[in-house]
Amino acid sequence: MSVASRSLLSRALYVGPPLATLQEQYAKGGIIDDNAPVLASSSVRIAAPADRVWQLLHDLPDWPSWVPGVSYVRQSPGGLAPGGRFTWKLNGITIKSTLAVVEPERELCWTGVLAGTRAVHRFRLTEDARGHTEVVSEESIGGPLIALYFPSSKLRKVLEGWLGALKSTAETETAR
Repeated sequence: MSVASRSLLSRALYVGPPLATLQEQYAKGGIIDDNAPVLASSSVRIAAPADRVWQLLHDLPDWPSWVPGVSYVRQSPGGLAPGGRFTWKLNGITIKSTLAVVEPERELCWTGVLAGTRAVHRFRLTEDARGHTEVVSEESIGGPLIALYFPSSKLRKVLEGWLGALKSTAETETAR
């Protein structure tokens, strides 16, 4: 087997670091897994202050009312704090997640697991002098053969849909 073939196979079978490492060193460290086979990032500028955007992001049980494809979210006791757990359904798929970073009006980050895959998802918020908020959403997913059925391009579309809905909802609520 050639070096290129071994590299391709290695990437296809990549599962990433253990979940505890992903949570403690990556998610809490402010990074995603750049070695993961599925990576995406997207950003949007929202004509609303960071506190309004944060209200939407941190109210996990309300996600189904505005996030495309999210049909339910159940938070475990412990609330919205690092180490807090939540289970949610996105496009019919149940994901178990653990919060890593909860910095009001600045960052919301969690790790998630689903059928042998491990993900890190981050939202970073930055408010400008005009009271508008830039939101950057980025995610990495590692797991055997994940890129074959859920490539980076598909993840990017999910992130863009989420950010588009966030923008629309935050700006509509701000205009009232």
